[in-house]
Amino acid sequence: MPVSIEIPGGRVPVKVWTPDLEPEARRQLENVAKLPIVHGHIAAMPDVHAGIGATVGSVIPTKGAVVPAAVGVDIGCFTGDTEVVLADSKPHRLSELAQRQESFVVFSCTPAGEVKAAYATARMTRRDAPLVEVELDNGRRIRCTPDHRFMRRDGTYSEARSLVPGASLMPFYSCVDKDGYFLVRQPFSGCNQRAHWIVARSGLMGKVPSFHGQKTIIHHENFDEADNTPSNLSFMGSRLHSKLHRLLVERNQHWQSEPFEAARKRALAAKAATPEGYAFYASRGIEHIVNYMKTRPEHFRAAVAGNGQRGKKFLETYNRSEKGRAKSREIANRIHVCPECGMEIKSYAALYSHRRTHQKVLNHKVVAVRELAEREDVYCLTVPGLDNFALAAGVFVHNCGMNAVQLCLTANDLPAHLGKIRSAIERAVPVGFDMHAGAKGHGGRREDKAREMRRGLATIVEKNPALEKMQKDFRETWVRQLGTLGGGNHFVEVCLDEDQNVWVMLHSGSRGIGNVIGRYFIERARREMQKQDVHLPDRDLAWLAEGTTAFDEYVEAVHWAQDYATENRAEMMQAVLEAIRPHLPPFRVVGEVISCHHNYVARERHFGEDVLVTRKGAIRAGAGELGIIPGSMGARSFIVRGKGNPESLCSCAHGAGRRMSRSEAKRRFTEADVARQTEGVECRKDAGVIDEIPGAYKAIEDVMANQSDLVDVVHTLRQVVCVKG
Repeated sequence: MPVSIEIPGGRVPVKVWTPDLEPEARRQLENVAKLPIVHGHIAAMPDVHAGIGATVGSVIPTKGAVVPAAVGVDIGCFTGDTEVVLADSKPHRLSELAQRQESFVVFSCTPAGEVKAAYATARMTRRDAPLVEVELDNGRRIRCTPDHRFMRRDGTYSEARSLVPGASLMPFYSCVDKDGYFLVRQPFSGCNQRAHWIVARSGLMGKVPSFHGQKTIIHHENFDEADNTPSNLSFMGSRLHSKLHRLLVERNQHWQSEPFEAARKRALAAKAATPEGYAFYASRGIEHIVNYMKTRPEHFRAAVAGNGQRGKKFLETYNRSEKGRAKSREIANRIHVCPECGMEIKSYAALYSHRRTHQKVLNHKVVAVRELAEREDVYCLTVPGLDNFALAAGVFVHNCGMNAVQLCLTANDLPAHLGKIRSAIERAVPVGFDMHAGAKGHGGRREDKAREMRRGLATIVEKNPALEKMQKDFRETWVRQLGTLGGGNHFVEVCLDEDQNVWVMLHSGSRGIGNVIGRYFIERARREMQKQDVHLPDRDLAWLAEGTTAFDEYVEAVHWAQDYATENRAEMMQAVLEAIRPHLPPFRVVGEVISCHHNYVARERHFGEDVLVTRKGAIRAGAGELGIIPGSMGARSFIVRGKGNPESLCSCAHGAGRRMSRSEAKRRFTEADVARQTEGVECRKDAGVIDEIPGAYKAIEDVMANQSDLVDVVHTLRQVVCVKG
């Protein structure tokens, strides 16, 4: 439970969740409490300790202004009634998905326009959030927070509030064919693809096997061809698949029936009418005819003798008849509807030409974006690696970042010696001041994302040219730092939970460029205070007022930095999983995927008031929201579920919190102390990590005990591998 402390001359009270409050942290809390922009009360988490200007581990609500020294950006989300199409081909509400305690499969899209399948989890992300409505040209309307990002047709992203009428979005077209298979249109090609093969080729069923002399088939275990949940799918050889169906009495009767034979012929005819089917049958027919001509030349010459003469008279008679003329007119005037744009087109030939012309520009366009008066709780998905998902409304949207993932492995799957695991991670993820040699990485994903971010950064620099003077190679260094760990308290860990399940957890941020952006706007805020002759208790508490150009440019820049931080963690997580894969049995991500930011500002509503909430070294812990609270090297970490305590402004601690400075830790401890305090953990134990020794941090058990009214523990993790900068 919190304890209020008296603030001489303070405008608001301070509520503290720890009895262990160091003098410098108390002084900083008192300074913040005196600011005229602070509203309500300040909350200090159990891990609170002195920082720059404001304490680390504090939650500060403000009105009409923001303090750049401790700010990031919030994550955008959707109302609970928003529907997402899963692999079972059915739409599901986000509010329903958030109640599941397991992962599920969604459809995602690469920047190049290739739809893939990926595992995801859902959670509530904010309560009582402001909303906008995005109307699409297919008549669907999407309600979301103004800052949620939509995937544009070129693979980049734009916030909902920045979308303009006519903006082209990456489309998600789907349907069920006459045979019951769920089809998804690939934006890059304009061709339909059966969803079970999308699932398979996305790696969710393991390696696609080959069967000697047989075609590889995907069998639906429950015989529902639209249910493409990976557990319902299995690979088979074509002959074995046919045999299986013949052995099933009900299916056997169906296969021998006249309706099935008629349906089979219609399916073959329909396939032959498509460009792909025509090419397939033409190729196969040519192969058979050529083989026939070579092996039985005399029979072939006899068979084709007089070809066309026997049927010619019958065809000519039919074409001249009234019935034949009527059929020709009917075919020529038959109306077909384009499945992409809905346009009615006369004749199949014209439809084919239309689709060939327009398939490369398939999209959905924005009709309007409207601000809404109502506010609602909002939800989002986490999709590791692809970072977006398809809405049932027909577009792709960005997801939240990630910090920890559970694997379908247990402690028994780990090798006896974990040194190779740590070495593999260290080779894949540069640490400390190291960075990548260039913009390299996971296929084209990094290059596509780099182009998008480069454009955004160019806009920011155009408005703030002084940024380039603060760091050498300002516009290039961040590309090489994308997917790197950094130093300090940043880490990558392999952990085991209470049931011996394997987790991968990491912590990093916006690297050097985020620091440059922060320092630039902190100095700009100081100049604003000087212009206004505002006297501050600490110069690092300078603020930028909402409604000013400086405020707007800061929000734009810090949003870019937060996006960069999210992408940096996504790159690292993907690199780590790929690095450890050769040293472990085959695995996939399962269960909950945890995402949380601990340095950011969000527009929220507390105690009936709209405020800007800055969480500096704290995470949001709204009712039901999942979060991660890491301990120090060698200490335990926790996956938690928030209780939504209003007194803490729905927040909790983000970690153990330092109890001594880095310089003091280096003076007090030795390498032998590091080895002793990290016993049982595969990690560095040299002089370079003495300042990160567990003894320099508060006991995580005390921190957790002091916030039992803020969170419930879902999982307790212990590190077995730890990589530090």
